[in-house]
Amino acid sequence: MFRQRMISGLATLVVLAAAATACGGSSKDSGGQGDTLTVISPSAPASLDPAKANVGSDNWFVNLAYDTVLRQGQDGKTGPALATKWGYVGTGNREFDFTLRDGVKFADGTAMTAQTVAASLNYTRKNGLNVSWTSAIDSVTATGPFTVRIHCSSPHPNVPQLLNQILLVGSVISPAGLANAGKMGTQSFGAGPYVLDTAHTATGDHYTYTPNPNYWDKTKIHWKKVIIKIVANPNSALQAVKTGQADVLGITANQVDTATSGGLSVIRSPNAFLGIDLVDRDGALSKPLKDVRVRQALNYAVDRESITKALFQQYGHATDQISLPGLDGFAADYDNHYSYDPAKAKQLLAAAGYPNGFPLHMETQNFFGIDLVTQAVVQQWKQIGVTATVTTDTSIGQWLGNATSKKFPALGFGYGGASTYTLSLDWMLPHPTAFNPFASQDPALTAMLATAAAAPQEQQPALYQNVMRRVVDQAWFVSVLRIDGIYAFNSKKLKGFAVAPSYLPDLAWATAPK
Repeated sequence: MFRQRMISGLATLVVLAAAATACGGSSKDSGGQGDTLTVISPSAPASLDPAKANVGSDNWFVNLAYDTVLRQGQDGKTGPALATKWGYVGTGNREFDFTLRDGVKFADGTAMTAQTVAASLNYTRKNGLNVSWTSAIDSVTATGPFTVRIHCSSPHPNVPQLLNQILLVGSVISPAGLANAGKMGTQSFGAGPYVLDTAHTATGDHYTYTPNPNYWDKTKIHWKKVIIKIVANPNSALQAVKTGQADVLGITANQVDTATSGGLSVIRSPNAFLGIDLVDRDGALSKPLKDVRVRQALNYAVDRESITKALFQQYGHATDQISLPGLDGFAADYDNHYSYDPAKAKQLLAAAGYPNGFPLHMETQNFFGIDLVTQAVVQQWKQIGVTATVTTDTSIGQWLGNATSKKFPALGFGYGGASTYTLSLDWMLPHPTAFNPFASQDPALTAMLATAAAAPQEQQPALYQNVMRRVVDQAWFVSVLRIDGIYAFNSKKLKGFAVAPSYLPDLAWATAPK
Protein backbone atom coordinates (compact mmCIF):
# COMPACT_ATOMS: atom_id res chain seq x y z
CA MET A 1 0.00 0.00 0.00
CA PHE A 2 8.27 -2.99 4.36
CA ARG A 3 12.06 -2.99 4.28
CA GLN A 4 13.51 -4.37 1.09
CA ARG A 5 10.66 -6.05 -0.82
CA MET A 6 8.15 -5.63 1.98
CA ILE A 7 8.58 -1.87 1.98
CA SER A 8 6.82 -1.48 -1.36
CA GLY A 9 3.61 -2.93 -0.01
CA LEU A 10 3.48 -0.38 2.79
CA ALA A 11 4.34 2.46 0.47
CA THR A 12 1.64 1.34 -1.92
CA LEU A 13 -0.90 0.94 0.85
CA VAL A 14 -0.32 4.52 1.83
CA VAL A 15 -1.62 5.49 -1.60
CA LEU A 16 -4.96 5.08 0.12
CA ALA A 17 -4.16 8.21 2.08
CA ALA A 18 -4.66 10.03 -1.20
CA ALA A 19 -8.36 9.86 -0.48
CA ALA A 20 -7.67 12.20 2.43
CA THR A 21 -4.81 14.25 1.00
CA ALA A 22 -5.31 17.21 -1.28
CA CYS A 23 -4.16 20.50 -2.68
CA GLY A 24 -5.78 23.86 -3.29
CA GLY A 25 -5.64 27.28 -4.88
CA SER A 26 -6.05 30.71 -3.37
CA SER A 27 -6.26 34.37 -4.34
CA LYS A 28 -4.68 35.87 -7.43
CA ASP A 29 -2.80 39.07 -8.14
CA SER A 30 -3.35 41.46 -11.05
CA GLY A 31 -1.04 39.44 -13.26
CA GLY A 32 -3.10 36.28 -12.90
CA GLN A 33 -0.53 34.35 -10.88
CA GLY A 34 -1.86 32.98 -7.61
CA ASP A 35 -0.66 34.53 -4.38
CA THR A 36 -0.84 31.59 -1.98
CA LEU A 37 -1.85 27.99 -2.61
CA THR A 38 -2.93 26.30 0.61
CA VAL A 39 -2.77 22.53 0.70
CA ILE A 40 -4.26 20.42 3.47
CA SER A 41 -2.71 17.08 4.32
CA PRO A 42 -3.98 14.77 7.08
CA SER A 43 -0.48 13.78 8.15
CA ALA A 44 3.11 14.94 8.01
CA PRO A 45 5.42 13.33 5.45
CA ALA A 46 7.54 10.36 6.45
CA SER A 47 10.46 12.19 4.86
CA LEU A 48 11.15 14.88 2.28
CA ASP A 49 13.76 12.58 0.73
CA PRO A 50 12.12 11.30 -2.49
CA ALA A 51 13.62 7.85 -1.90
CA LYS A 52 12.05 7.59 1.54
CA ALA A 53 8.72 9.31 0.99
CA ASN A 54 5.56 7.22 0.99
CA VAL A 55 3.87 7.08 -2.39
CA GLY A 56 0.51 8.83 -2.21
CA SER A 57 0.42 10.71 1.08
CA ASP A 58 3.79 12.39 0.62
CA ASN A 59 3.76 13.13 -3.11
CA TRP A 60 2.88 16.80 -2.84
CA PHE A 61 5.72 17.46 -0.43
CA VAL A 62 8.18 15.92 -2.90
CA ASN A 63 6.69 16.95 -6.24
CA LEU A 64 6.83 20.65 -5.41
CA ALA A 65 10.61 20.63 -5.03
CA TYR A 66 11.70 17.77 -7.31
CA ASP A 67 11.14 17.53 -11.03
CA THR A 68 10.98 14.07 -12.58
CA VAL A 69 12.45 12.42 -15.64
CA LEU A 70 8.98 11.86 -17.11
CA ARG A 71 5.50 13.02 -16.18
CA GLN A 72 2.03 11.48 -16.23
CA GLY A 73 -0.67 13.70 -17.68
CA GLN A 74 -4.34 14.02 -16.87
CA ASP A 75 -5.09 11.41 -19.53
CA GLY A 76 -2.94 8.88 -17.68
CA LYS A 77 -0.30 8.82 -20.40
CA THR A 78 3.42 9.35 -19.88
CA GLY A 79 4.88 12.53 -21.33
CA PRO A 80 8.10 14.56 -21.26
CA ALA A 81 9.54 16.37 -18.27
CA LEU A 82 13.30 16.53 -17.67
CA ALA A 83 13.62 14.01 -20.49
CA THR A 84 12.44 14.84 -24.01
CA LYS A 85 13.05 11.45 -25.62
CA TRP A 86 12.72 7.99 -24.10
CA GLY A 87 12.00 4.39 -24.92
CA TYR A 88 13.07 0.76 -24.76
CA VAL A 89 15.97 -0.38 -26.90
CA GLY A 90 15.61 -3.64 -28.80
CA THR A 91 13.17 -6.29 -27.58
CA GLY A 92 12.41 -7.79 -24.20
CA ASN A 93 12.02 -4.55 -22.17
CA ARG A 94 15.48 -4.79 -20.60
CA GLU A 95 17.23 -1.68 -21.93
CA PHE A 96 15.70 1.78 -21.56
CA ASP A 97 17.24 5.02 -22.83
CA PHE A 98 16.27 8.65 -22.31
CA THR A 99 17.65 12.03 -23.36
CA LEU A 100 17.64 15.00 -20.98
CA ARG A 101 16.93 18.64 -21.71
CA ASP A 102 20.00 20.79 -22.12
CA GLY A 103 20.42 23.79 -19.84
CA VAL A 104 18.47 22.56 -16.80
CA LYS A 105 19.77 23.60 -13.39
CA PHE A 106 19.06 22.43 -9.88
CA ALA A 107 17.66 24.98 -7.44
CA ASP A 108 21.18 25.58 -6.10
CA GLY A 109 22.40 26.52 -9.58
CA THR A 110 24.28 23.28 -10.33
CA ALA A 111 23.95 22.10 -13.92
CA MET A 112 21.98 18.91 -14.50
CA THR A 113 23.81 16.31 -16.57
CA ALA A 114 23.34 12.66 -17.40
CA GLN A 115 25.83 11.78 -14.68
CA THR A 116 23.93 13.68 -11.97
CA VAL A 117 20.65 12.07 -13.02
CA ALA A 118 22.17 8.58 -13.12
CA ALA A 119 23.62 9.11 -9.63
CA SER A 120 20.20 10.18 -8.34
CA LEU A 121 18.41 7.18 -9.83
CA ASN A 122 21.03 4.81 -8.47
CA TYR A 123 20.61 6.30 -5.00
CA THR A 124 16.84 5.93 -5.07
CA ARG A 125 16.77 2.40 -6.43
CA LYS A 126 19.20 1.22 -3.77
CA ASN A 127 17.89 3.20 -0.81
CA GLY A 128 14.23 3.73 -1.53
CA LEU A 129 11.14 2.35 0.16
CA ASN A 130 10.04 0.74 -3.09
CA VAL A 131 13.04 -1.44 -3.86
CA SER A 132 10.86 -4.27 -5.14
CA TRP A 133 9.72 -1.99 -7.96
CA THR A 134 13.33 -1.35 -8.97
CA SER A 135 14.75 -4.79 -8.15
CA ALA A 136 15.06 -5.74 -11.83
CA ILE A 137 17.28 -2.70 -12.54
CA ASP A 138 20.95 -3.68 -12.62
CA SER A 139 22.48 -0.33 -13.46
CA VAL A 140 21.82 3.27 -14.46
CA THR A 141 24.67 4.87 -16.42
CA ALA A 142 25.36 8.05 -18.35
CA THR A 143 26.03 7.21 -22.00
CA GLY A 144 26.67 10.82 -23.04
CA PRO A 145 26.42 14.35 -21.64
CA PHE A 146 22.60 14.17 -21.66
CA THR A 147 21.78 10.52 -22.36
CA VAL A 148 21.13 7.82 -19.79
CA ARG A 149 20.64 4.05 -20.07
CA ILE A 150 18.80 1.86 -17.58
CA HIS A 151 19.78 -1.81 -17.80
CA CYS A 152 17.51 -4.49 -16.30
CA SER A 153 18.43 -8.07 -15.46
CA SER A 154 14.91 -9.22 -16.33
CA PRO A 155 12.07 -7.68 -18.36
CA HIS A 156 10.80 -4.51 -16.69
CA PRO A 157 7.89 -3.01 -18.64
CA ASN A 158 7.23 -0.36 -16.01
CA VAL A 159 10.30 1.88 -16.31
CA PRO A 160 8.41 4.88 -17.79
CA GLN A 161 5.97 4.77 -14.86
CA LEU A 162 8.81 4.55 -12.35
CA LEU A 163 10.25 7.77 -13.71
CA ASN A 164 7.14 9.94 -13.36
CA GLN A 165 5.87 12.12 -10.51
CA ILE A 166 3.61 9.41 -9.08
CA LEU A 167 6.04 6.70 -8.03
CA LEU A 168 8.78 9.23 -7.09
CA VAL A 169 11.72 7.07 -8.26
CA GLY A 170 12.32 9.54 -11.09
CA SER A 171 12.52 12.55 -8.75
CA VAL A 172 16.00 13.88 -9.53
CA ILE A 173 18.17 14.79 -6.52
CA SER A 174 21.08 17.23 -6.81
CA PRO A 175 24.70 16.25 -6.09
CA ALA A 176 24.53 18.40 -2.95
CA GLY A 177 21.60 16.34 -1.70
CA LEU A 178 23.30 13.02 -2.40
CA ALA A 179 26.36 14.26 -0.55
CA ASN A 180 24.22 15.20 2.46
CA ALA A 181 21.64 12.40 2.49
CA GLY A 182 20.86 12.98 6.15
CA LYS A 183 19.61 16.48 5.40
CA MET A 184 17.22 15.39 2.66
CA GLY A 185 14.63 14.37 5.23
CA THR A 186 13.99 17.98 6.18
CA GLN A 187 15.38 20.05 3.27
CA SER A 188 14.90 20.10 -0.51
CA PHE A 189 17.65 19.42 -3.05
CA GLY A 190 15.74 19.25 -6.32
CA ALA A 191 15.16 20.94 -9.64
CA GLY A 192 11.40 21.35 -9.25
CA PRO A 193 9.31 24.51 -9.59
CA TYR A 194 9.61 25.33 -5.87
CA VAL A 195 12.07 25.04 -2.99
CA LEU A 196 11.31 24.38 0.65
CA ASP A 197 11.49 27.55 2.75
CA THR A 198 12.90 26.09 5.94
CA ALA A 199 12.67 29.42 7.77
CA HIS A 200 8.88 29.36 7.42
CA THR A 201 8.41 25.63 7.90
CA ALA A 202 7.53 23.85 11.15
CA THR A 203 7.98 20.12 10.74
CA GLY A 204 4.77 18.26 11.47
CA ASP A 205 2.62 21.42 11.31
CA HIS A 206 3.16 23.28 8.04
CA TYR A 207 5.59 23.32 5.09
CA THR A 208 6.21 26.41 2.98
CA TYR A 209 7.50 26.43 -0.59
CA THR A 210 8.61 29.38 -2.71
CA PRO A 211 9.42 29.54 -6.45
CA ASN A 212 12.70 28.11 -7.68
CA PRO A 213 14.44 30.97 -9.58
CA ASN A 214 16.39 28.42 -11.64
CA TYR A 215 13.40 26.37 -12.77
CA TRP A 216 13.58 25.55 -16.48
CA ASP A 217 9.90 26.28 -17.25
CA LYS A 218 8.63 29.41 -15.51
CA THR A 219 5.16 28.96 -17.03
CA LYS A 220 4.58 26.07 -14.61
CA ILE A 221 5.10 28.20 -11.53
CA HIS A 222 1.54 29.29 -10.74
CA TRP A 223 1.92 30.51 -7.16
CA LYS A 224 4.06 32.95 -5.19
CA LYS A 225 3.87 30.63 -2.22
CA VAL A 226 2.61 27.13 -1.52
CA ILE A 227 1.80 26.07 2.04
CA ILE A 228 0.98 22.51 3.01
CA LYS A 229 -0.72 22.51 6.40
CA ILE A 230 -1.26 19.38 8.46
CA VAL A 231 -4.85 19.04 9.67
CA ALA A 232 -5.60 15.60 11.08
CA ASN A 233 -9.27 16.18 11.90
CA PRO A 234 -11.29 15.78 8.66
CA ASN A 235 -14.14 17.98 9.86
CA SER A 236 -11.76 20.78 10.79
CA ALA A 237 -10.05 20.42 7.41
CA LEU A 238 -13.33 20.72 5.51
CA GLN A 239 -14.35 23.72 7.58
CA ALA A 240 -11.06 25.41 6.72
CA VAL A 241 -11.80 25.12 2.99
CA LYS A 242 -15.43 26.20 3.39
CA THR A 243 -14.32 29.34 5.20
CA GLY A 244 -11.52 30.17 2.76
CA GLN A 245 -8.62 29.40 5.09
CA ALA A 246 -7.56 26.65 2.69
CA ASP A 247 -8.44 25.82 -0.86
CA VAL A 248 -8.83 22.11 -1.58
CA LEU A 249 -8.91 18.86 0.37
CA GLY A 250 -9.69 15.22 0.06
CA ILE A 251 -12.94 14.19 1.74
CA THR A 252 -14.80 11.04 2.67
CA ALA A 253 -18.16 9.94 1.26
CA ASN A 254 -20.08 11.20 4.29
CA GLN A 255 -18.63 14.69 3.82
CA VAL A 256 -19.81 15.20 0.24
CA ASP A 257 -23.20 16.69 1.11
CA THR A 258 -21.61 19.08 3.59
CA ALA A 259 -19.05 20.16 1.00
CA THR A 260 -21.55 20.75 -1.82
CA SER A 261 -24.05 22.53 0.45
CA GLY A 262 -21.18 24.81 1.41
CA GLY A 263 -20.65 25.82 -2.21
CA LEU A 264 -17.65 23.64 -2.96
CA SER A 265 -17.18 21.61 -6.13
CA VAL A 266 -16.51 17.87 -5.84
CA ILE A 267 -14.55 15.58 -8.17
CA ARG A 268 -13.65 11.92 -7.80
CA SER A 269 -11.74 9.05 -9.36
CA PRO A 270 -11.27 5.35 -8.40
CA ASN A 271 -7.93 5.07 -6.63
CA ALA A 272 -7.85 2.01 -4.34
CA PHE A 273 -9.39 -1.39 -3.65
CA LEU A 274 -10.16 -3.15 -0.36
CA GLY A 275 -10.87 -6.72 0.70
CA ILE A 276 -9.37 -9.88 2.21
CA ASP A 277 -6.09 -11.43 1.12
CA LEU A 278 -6.15 -15.25 1.48
CA VAL A 279 -2.39 -15.49 1.91
CA ASP A 280 -2.08 -19.07 3.27
CA ARG A 281 -2.71 -20.71 -0.10
CA ASP A 282 -0.63 -23.79 0.76
CA GLY A 283 -2.56 -24.43 3.96
CA ALA A 284 0.37 -24.07 6.35
CA LEU A 285 -1.83 -22.55 9.08
CA SER A 286 -5.33 -23.09 7.73
CA LYS A 287 -5.54 -26.33 5.78
CA PRO A 288 -8.89 -25.46 4.10
CA LEU A 289 -7.34 -22.49 2.27
CA LYS A 290 -5.13 -24.85 0.26
CA ASP A 291 -8.23 -25.97 -1.68
CA VAL A 292 -9.22 -23.56 -4.45
CA ARG A 293 -12.85 -24.58 -3.93
CA VAL A 294 -12.71 -23.24 -0.39
CA ARG A 295 -11.18 -19.95 -1.54
CA GLN A 296 -13.86 -19.68 -4.24
CA ALA A 297 -16.56 -20.42 -1.66
CA LEU A 298 -15.32 -17.51 0.46
CA ASN A 299 -15.77 -15.30 -2.60
CA TYR A 300 -19.29 -16.50 -3.41
CA ALA A 301 -20.33 -15.91 0.21
CA VAL A 302 -19.73 -12.14 0.04
CA ASP A 303 -22.48 -9.69 -0.95
CA ARG A 304 -20.20 -7.02 -2.33
CA GLU A 305 -22.96 -4.68 -3.45
CA SER A 306 -24.55 -4.44 -0.02
CA ILE A 307 -21.21 -3.89 1.72
CA THR A 308 -20.20 -1.22 -0.77
CA LYS A 309 -23.49 0.67 -0.50
CA ALA A 310 -23.49 0.53 3.29
CA LEU A 311 -19.91 1.71 3.73
CA PHE A 312 -19.17 4.00 0.81
CA GLN A 313 -22.51 4.83 -0.81
CA GLN A 314 -22.13 5.81 -4.47
CA TYR A 315 -18.41 6.49 -3.96
CA GLY A 316 -17.51 2.81 -3.90
CA HIS A 317 -17.88 0.13 -6.56
CA ALA A 318 -18.14 -3.61 -5.98
CA THR A 319 -15.34 -5.56 -7.64
CA ASP A 320 -13.80 -9.04 -7.67
CA GLN A 321 -10.35 -8.00 -8.91
CA ILE A 322 -7.30 -6.07 -7.72
CA SER A 323 -7.12 -3.57 -10.56
CA LEU A 324 -8.90 -0.35 -11.43
CA PRO A 325 -10.54 0.96 -14.60
CA GLY A 326 -7.96 2.59 -16.83
CA LEU A 327 -5.12 0.31 -15.71
CA ASP A 328 -3.58 -2.31 -17.99
CA GLY A 329 -4.79 -5.34 -16.04
CA PHE A 330 -8.40 -4.32 -15.50
CA ALA A 331 -10.63 -7.07 -16.92
CA ALA A 332 -14.14 -5.63 -17.17
CA ASP A 333 -15.70 -9.07 -17.67
CA TYR A 334 -14.35 -10.21 -14.28
CA ASP A 335 -15.61 -7.29 -12.23
CA ASN A 336 -18.55 -9.43 -11.06
CA HIS A 337 -17.06 -12.90 -11.50
CA TYR A 338 -18.24 -14.17 -8.11
CA SER A 339 -21.93 -13.34 -7.82
CA TYR A 340 -23.38 -13.46 -4.33
CA ASP A 341 -24.44 -17.09 -3.92
CA PRO A 342 -24.27 -18.55 -0.37
CA ALA A 343 -25.83 -21.81 -1.55
CA LYS A 344 -23.06 -22.33 -4.08
CA ALA A 345 -20.51 -21.41 -1.44
CA LYS A 346 -21.85 -24.14 0.86
CA GLN A 347 -21.78 -26.67 -2.00
CA LEU A 348 -18.13 -25.87 -2.69
CA LEU A 349 -17.24 -26.19 0.99
CA ALA A 350 -19.00 -29.55 1.22
CA ALA A 351 -17.25 -30.80 -1.91
CA ALA A 352 -13.92 -29.79 -0.36
CA GLY A 353 -14.73 -31.70 2.83
CA TYR A 354 -15.90 -28.80 5.04
CA PRO A 355 -19.73 -29.03 5.06
CA ASN A 356 -19.92 -27.29 8.43
CA GLY A 357 -17.36 -24.62 7.62
CA PHE A 358 -14.16 -24.04 9.59
CA PRO A 359 -12.51 -21.47 11.93
CA LEU A 360 -10.16 -18.84 10.55
CA HIS A 361 -7.74 -16.46 12.27
CA MET A 362 -7.35 -13.08 10.55
CA GLU A 363 -5.58 -9.74 10.79
CA THR A 364 -6.91 -6.37 9.69
CA GLN A 365 -6.19 -2.64 10.08
CA ASN A 366 -8.26 0.15 11.60
CA PHE A 367 -7.45 2.78 8.99
CA PHE A 368 -8.87 3.76 5.58
CA GLY A 369 -12.02 1.69 6.24
CA ILE A 370 -10.16 -1.62 5.87
CA ASP A 371 -11.41 -2.91 9.23
CA LEU A 372 -15.00 -2.02 8.34
CA VAL A 373 -14.81 -4.07 5.15
CA THR A 374 -13.17 -6.95 7.02
CA GLN A 375 -15.88 -7.05 9.68
CA ALA A 376 -18.64 -6.93 7.07
CA VAL A 377 -17.12 -9.89 5.24
CA VAL A 378 -16.65 -11.83 8.49
CA GLN A 379 -20.34 -11.41 9.31
CA GLN A 380 -21.38 -12.76 5.92
CA TRP A 381 -18.98 -15.73 6.16
CA LYS A 382 -20.86 -16.86 9.29
CA GLN A 383 -23.77 -17.82 7.00
CA ILE A 384 -21.64 -20.62 5.50
CA GLY A 385 -20.13 -21.75 8.79
CA VAL A 386 -16.80 -19.95 8.53
CA THR A 387 -16.11 -18.28 11.88
CA ALA A 388 -13.27 -15.79 11.89
CA THR A 389 -11.45 -14.27 14.84
CA VAL A 390 -9.93 -10.95 13.92
CA THR A 391 -6.87 -9.14 15.27
CA THR A 392 -7.07 -5.43 14.48
CA ASP A 393 -3.87 -3.40 14.14
CA THR A 394 -3.86 0.26 15.11
CA SER A 395 -0.63 1.43 13.46
CA ILE A 396 1.26 0.90 10.23
CA GLY A 397 4.17 -0.61 12.14
CA GLN A 398 1.95 -3.08 13.97
CA TRP A 399 0.25 -4.05 10.73
CA LEU A 400 3.57 -4.56 8.98
CA GLY A 401 4.81 -6.83 11.72
CA ASN A 402 1.66 -8.93 11.76
CA ALA A 403 1.28 -9.08 7.99
CA THR A 404 4.80 -10.44 7.55
CA SER A 405 4.82 -12.70 10.63
CA LYS A 406 3.18 -15.65 8.84
CA LYS A 407 0.90 -16.03 11.87
CA PHE A 408 -2.26 -15.10 10.00
CA PRO A 409 -3.72 -17.10 7.08
CA ALA A 410 -5.84 -14.15 5.93
CA LEU A 411 -5.27 -10.38 5.97
CA GLY A 412 -7.55 -7.40 5.50
CA PHE A 413 -6.05 -5.18 2.82
CA GLY A 414 -6.15 -1.84 1.10
CA TYR A 415 -4.07 -1.10 -1.99
CA GLY A 416 -3.79 1.79 -4.42
CA GLY A 417 -4.08 1.58 -8.18
CA ALA A 418 -0.98 0.23 -9.92
CA SER A 419 0.05 -1.40 -13.15
CA THR A 420 -0.14 -5.20 -13.15
CA TYR A 421 3.64 -5.51 -13.28
CA THR A 422 3.89 -3.49 -10.08
CA LEU A 423 1.04 -5.46 -8.52
CA SER A 424 2.77 -8.71 -9.39
CA LEU A 425 5.85 -7.76 -7.36
CA ASP A 426 3.74 -7.47 -4.22
CA TRP A 427 0.95 -9.95 -4.83
CA MET A 428 1.69 -12.64 -7.39
CA LEU A 429 5.34 -13.61 -7.60
CA PRO A 430 6.88 -16.22 -5.25
CA HIS A 431 8.83 -14.01 -2.90
CA PRO A 432 7.73 -12.81 0.56
CA THR A 433 5.98 -9.46 0.81
CA ALA A 434 3.32 -8.07 3.12
CA PHE A 435 0.72 -9.09 0.53
CA ASN A 436 2.22 -12.52 -0.10
CA PRO A 437 4.02 -13.39 3.15
CA PHE A 438 4.03 -17.15 2.47
CA ALA A 439 5.57 -16.56 -0.98
CA SER A 440 2.74 -18.44 -2.67
CA GLN A 441 3.35 -19.46 -6.23
CA ASP A 442 1.39 -20.61 -9.23
CA PRO A 443 3.77 -21.70 -12.01
CA ALA A 444 1.20 -20.93 -14.70
CA LEU A 445 0.69 -17.44 -13.30
CA THR A 446 4.44 -16.82 -13.00
CA ALA A 447 4.93 -17.85 -16.63
CA MET A 448 2.10 -15.58 -17.76
CA LEU A 449 3.66 -12.65 -15.91
CA ALA A 450 7.08 -13.28 -17.47
CA THR A 451 5.54 -13.34 -20.95
CA ALA A 452 3.63 -10.12 -20.36
CA ALA A 453 6.67 -8.31 -18.90
CA ALA A 454 8.75 -9.04 -22.00
CA ALA A 455 5.99 -8.32 -24.54
CA PRO A 456 5.75 -5.18 -26.70
CA GLN A 457 3.76 -2.44 -25.03
CA GLU A 458 0.75 -2.75 -27.32
CA GLN A 459 0.36 -6.44 -26.39
CA GLN A 460 0.65 -6.02 -22.63
CA PRO A 461 -2.94 -5.00 -21.70
CA ALA A 462 -4.48 -8.17 -23.15
CA LEU A 463 -1.81 -10.32 -21.52
CA TYR A 464 -2.16 -8.63 -18.14
CA GLN A 465 -5.95 -8.93 -18.26
CA ASN A 466 -5.50 -12.67 -18.67
CA VAL A 467 -3.20 -12.57 -15.64
CA MET A 468 -5.96 -10.89 -13.65
CA ARG A 469 -8.49 -13.49 -14.77
CA ARG A 470 -6.14 -16.27 -13.71
CA VAL A 471 -5.53 -14.91 -10.22
CA VAL A 472 -9.26 -14.26 -9.72
CA ASP A 473 -10.08 -17.82 -10.86
CA GLN A 474 -7.55 -19.14 -8.36
CA ALA A 475 -9.24 -16.99 -5.68
CA TRP A 476 -6.04 -15.79 -4.08
CA PHE A 477 -8.04 -12.99 -2.46
CA VAL A 478 -11.55 -11.76 -1.78
CA SER A 479 -11.56 -8.32 -3.32
CA VAL A 480 -14.71 -6.51 -2.20
CA LEU A 481 -14.79 -2.99 -3.55
CA ARG A 482 -12.84 -0.14 -5.05
CA ILE A 483 -13.18 3.33 -3.60
CA ASP A 484 -13.02 6.77 -5.11
CA GLY A 485 -10.65 9.48 -4.09
CA ILE A 486 -13.01 12.42 -3.48
CA TYR A 487 -11.87 16.04 -3.52
CA ALA A 488 -13.72 19.23 -2.62
CA PHE A 489 -12.54 22.66 -3.79
CA ASN A 490 -13.69 26.20 -4.51
CA SER A 491 -13.96 26.39 -8.29
CA LYS A 492 -14.22 30.18 -8.15
CA LYS A 493 -10.68 30.38 -6.78
CA LEU A 494 -9.11 27.50 -8.65
CA LYS A 495 -9.11 26.20 -12.19
CA GLY A 496 -7.52 23.16 -13.78
CA PHE A 497 -8.01 21.05 -10.69
CA ALA A 498 -8.60 17.50 -11.94
CA VAL A 499 -8.00 13.88 -11.09
CA ALA A 500 -5.92 11.50 -13.17
CA PRO A 501 -6.97 7.90 -13.90
CA SER A 502 -6.46 5.84 -10.74
CA TYR A 503 -4.51 8.59 -9.07
CA LEU A 504 -4.78 11.83 -7.12
CA PRO A 505 -4.58 15.36 -8.56
CA ASP A 506 -1.27 16.89 -9.55
CA LEU A 507 -0.43 20.29 -8.07
CA ALA A 508 1.01 21.35 -11.42
CA TRP A 509 -2.53 21.36 -12.88
CA ALA A 510 -3.95 23.77 -10.30
CA THR A 511 -3.88 27.44 -11.26
CA ALA A 512 -5.59 30.65 -10.20
CA PRO A 513 -8.13 32.18 -12.63
CA LYS A 514 -6.82 35.11 -14.68
